[in-house]
Amino acid sequence: MSELKIDNPAQRLLDLLEQGNNHQRTDKCRAVWQHILQVEGRAEQHLLTRLAHAMALPGRIIQVRDDNFSTLRGKSVHWKRCVDKAFVSQSLNSTWSSFQDNIDDRTLTELGMLSDLFETRGAHAGIAAEEIEVLLERIAPLGREIRESGLSATMKTLLLKQLSLLQDALESYSISGVEPVMDAVQSTLGLAVLHPEYQNEISKGAGSQFGEKISALLIDTASVVTITGAMPMISTAVHTALTCLSK
Repeated sequence: MSELKIDNPAQRLLDLLEQGNNHQRTDKCRAVWQHILQVEGRAEQHLLTRLAHAMALPGRIIQVRDDNFSTLRGKSVHWKRCVDKAFVSQSLNSTWSSFQDNIDDRTLTELGMLSDLFETRGAHAGIAAEEIEVLLERIAPLGREIRESGLSATMKTLLLKQLSLLQDALESYSISGVEPVMDAVQSTLGLAVLHPEYQNEISKGAGSQFGEKISALLIDTASVVTITGAMPMISTAVHTALTCLSK
């Protein structure tokens, strides 16, 4: 089995910070984050959730570095101190300077070097925004159909929860990367082990109202993940699992 590639968190954090450099220090901090995190016009909870994902990136970077480059001699923490300070010092009700003034050129340089280092081990390819949008456009109407169906309340809750997990993972992809998308697909399949009725409902067959659509959504999502190189065999594994569930 080939070695798994790295889902490069250093590059994702660097992308966020560089987008921030395109804004003025006097801009409203909340508005800047809403733009960067793509939650303009949405409820505050979406901003705070994605901001939490962004705040988790430094810890994820350290984990990836230590897991894959444990013998690395140069382990500067300057970038992390600056980024952590920026997140905790900012005020969403103030100006962008409350965040931006804590990010110096050295921070960007060190993150760039870490990103390049991670690339030497092999990083995932990116998922195109258009591909994510196509998948998201299928989730919303499917959710409405499930809510309006005659399924039991328990079954609706289970199905809608899994769709929500997949939706959140896809929407947050630019921040959190491909791993939460993989987790959402695997979780949706794994739940079938515990709930026979749920297993029937995500399987293809005459006894399922939504099996065809859910199966197709999972397979297509897994195919996108496979293309990134995150887990080369996941689309085949998902197809096999769904085939077995349908028997």
